[in-house]
Amino acid sequence: MYNDEIMMLAFAGSIIISIFSTDHIIGFSNRHGIVDAIGGEEGERKIHKKAVPNLGGICVFMASMFTYFAFSDYANVLRPDKLFSISILLFFIGLKDDLESIHPWRRFVYEFVCAFFIIYITDIRITNLYGILYINTLPYLASFVLTSVFIVACINAYNMIDGIDGLLSSLSLLGTIVFGFMFYEAGEWLWSLLCVSIAGSLVGFLIFNWQPAKIFMGNGGSMFMGTVFACMSLRMIQLVHIECSYFTISMPVTIALAVIAIPIFDMLSVFTIRICHKQSPFKADKRHTHHRLLDLGLQHWHAVLVLAFTNILIIGFAYSVQETGALKSILFTLGFCLFLDLLLIFIHYNKFQKNLKYS
Repeated sequence: MYNDEIMMLAFAGSIIISIFSTDHIIGFSNRHGIVDAIGGEEGERKIHKKAVPNLGGICVFMASMFTYFAFSDYANVLRPDKLFSISILLFFIGLKDDLESIHPWRRFVYEFVCAFFIIYITDIRITNLYGILYINTLPYLASFVLTSVFIVACINAYNMIDGIDGLLSSLSLLGTIVFGFMFYEAGEWLWSLLCVSIAGSLVGFLIFNWQPAKIFMGNGGSMFMGTVFACMSLRMIQLVHIECSYFTISMPVTIALAVIAIPIFDMLSVFTIRICHKQSPFKADKRHTHHRLLDLGLQHWHAVLVLAFTNILIIGFAYSVQETGALKSILFTLGFCLFLDLLLIFIHYNKFQKNLKYS
């Protein structure tokens, strides 16, 4: 069977499984009261107006993994299966957090332990800083520590971006499409198959997760997404050069950075603002990027489309500056993301000030 046929069958199969399982999970959750309620200590930051099932991560996880393992036997290359034992562990940690809240610090310990095993088992690491802070090749211990921090940051960034209907699933769908195409062109068939399997599951899930959402991905799904995108990014930066059919990707590291930019910069922005206000960086509030867009009068699906388009814009910018070299392209992309983030903060602040003036 040809690789193109495998990809199409995996994509279609993942969509079908995701739709079928999501529909049943919604009914099961509603019958047994397993929902993301609007009351309690975190009630103030909840945007939805009614209790919504939050076990959607099960559907995405199950559809992704089933189709990947069902079709990966056709490929005669090294399977990246070692990652999945760890992603399964993180998924169930998140699932436990959905059912029974885990203290943030305890969850951090679990995440760092899982990051340790991912690096130790697969040896996928950040080995080069491309001249940032005048550092190039990293010593093994520094590489290990930095990669652990990166993996935990991705897990939490994707968990925190899951704040409005359809946002996490839309950004993840866009990311898996971009990564899947790049892996396919690079000859990384199984990594591409993984992306296709996840993309299909997200398409099926998004049908129920779009505004008004009938189900949320929950912590189990968002932690699974964060783990997968951390690992895909780490694998992508190991690729030196990708020769595509109509163009060339000379700096995969810059494109990988652009793909995960929205969740990462949202997390860094929120943490910075909370610390400046002398609050815990883990204190839940409405300072996220999507909250600012809603405050500007946008509906959920408007905000999702704006952020998805912004993500595409960042990826396009990263591609356009890749010929400047590794260090410059990374710095230019980071600077562009920072500019967009500060621009939104400025627009939001101005509107807030005007509302105060006329109230």
